[in-house]
Amino acid sequence: MRNLIIFIVFILLAAISYLLISDIELFSDKKEELKDFAIEDTAAIDMIFISKLNGENVTLTRRNSKKWLVNGEIEARPDAINLILKTLHDIKVQQNVSQKGIPRVLKRMATSGTKVEFYMGKDKAEKVWYIGDPTASRVGTYMLLEKDGKKSSKPYVTHMLMERGYLGTRFFADQSLWRDRVLLKTNPKEIKSIEVLHKNDSLTSFRINKLDTVAFTIQNLRTSEVFNLNTNKGIEYFKLFNGVYYEYLDVKTPISELDSIYNSHARHQVKIELANGKKMELKTFNIPVVAGSKVGDQIIDYHPERMYAYSTTMAREDHPIVQNLTFDPLVPGFKAFASSTNVEK
Repeated sequence: MRNLIIFIVFILLAAISYLLISDIELFSDKKEELKDFAIEDTAAIDMIFISKLNGENVTLTRRNSKKWLVNGEIEARPDAINLILKTLHDIKVQQNVSQKGIPRVLKRMATSGTKVEFYMGKDKAEKVWYIGDPTASRVGTYMLLEKDGKKSSKPYVTHMLMERGYLGTRFFADQSLWRDRVLLKTNPKEIKSIEVLHKNDSLTSFRINKLDTVAFTIQNLRTSEVFNLNTNKGIEYFKLFNGVYYEYLDVKTPISELDSIYNSHARHQVKIELANGKKMELKTFNIPVVAGSKVGDQIIDYHPERMYAYSTTMAREDHPIVQNLTFDPLVPGFKAFASSTNVEK
């Protein structure tokens, strides 16, 4: 009886696989070999729909907005959008798929592929890509094209000139990965003051005030002394806040643990006030590590390369993580400006 059940399950799975493959393989009566994957006028693309066979999907559109939006709700990452459009413009067919290899490629597309639909102001897709696996060398990507409602009779190996690597990773359907990874963005010319407070570090806290477009002062918050700050140094520092970005959002750690971390003392606190009176704030928090963790021979209490971050411009349920390497320039100590100060006020 058990063997009979296994046999029936096997037959059902084989039938499902056949149907999935047929959906791609039996493209049309004419068996057209379509391989013009590229679209030259990418500026005319106003909607992209990406879907995975696991049910994940995302709609990227700018039909009713000057900016690309994710599912009509949040602004999409400009870098990721630009990469897709560049891929659409520059993609080339590298080589044919061998006749012997076609069934295997189609089967993989049918069971684990990605479907990408490109629209140009119409309800019907201009072109549809079916993206399969990378080639064994990982410098090519198995893809199949659909155009005018007709699918190609065969897949091709695609690539981009002067670039190496699998193209499929550029087309992700996870909405959280499509969000513009901006932690805080402002016009440096509109910043009136920036205050940096160090809670747990030995660095000295400070406050920089912009008196006018060419005059800055800096206050040592440990001694309360105020100095003139070199104009170029002040402008250079304020420009760092033109765009502050996080690396990724933590969506795996239990909320109870995250609440505990975000309710602890911040490692760094940055307070920004604009000329119009608007105030913004950034905070960072140490990421705990397993007790006894070491870097070399030294025991560490928290992650040495990353921190949790908080921004008043993001939702409280978001838990962004930043790299120390990119965030540290925003939170130096007073000593970093000491050589650029002059007359005490």
